[in-house]
Amino acid sequence: MVRLADGDRAALRPAFALLWPRLRAFAARCVAAADAEDVAQAALLRVFSRASEYDAERDALAWALGIAAWECRTLRRTRQRRREDHVAPPDPPDPGENPEEMVIARDLSAAAEAVLGTLRPIDIETITAAAGSRKLRGATFRKRLSRALARLRIAWRARHGSR
Repeated sequence: MVRLADGDRAALRPAFALLWPRLRAFAARCVAAADAEDVAQAALLRVFSRASEYDAERDALAWALGIAAWECRTLRRTRQRRREDHVAPPDPPDPGENPEEMVIARDLSAAAEAVLGTLRPIDIETITAAAGSRKLRGATFRKRLSRALARLRIAWRARHGSR
């Protein structure tokens, strides 16, 4: 590190060979395994970029590990801050949960019940059977359903207009 501090570029390769495994092992103990190499690389870049600031009276490994510790701390704080600031966007509202649509559906249901109340009981039973889980088959049922729906349309138009 003293040679690097003096500007000797030839000392870069031996310094890297000595520091890289130690910084990587240190980072692996401080942060998640997936982030260890990234932190060690960032620390090594910082060590080399600040090599001119190195004090020859200090231990080089302790100085490099201090920089690596700072990088680990920075990563942890960044992750912690992102978790606090990151709020997941709310789920898109369910169409049935929209208050306006709920009111519209309730009003439409009330209007349909009011119109159904004007029909004959056999027509109500036929429409209910067709709309429900009971699936009746046959030409007779289809004809009864067709007539019941025609009466429903007439009653709807009489009460609520042409739609």
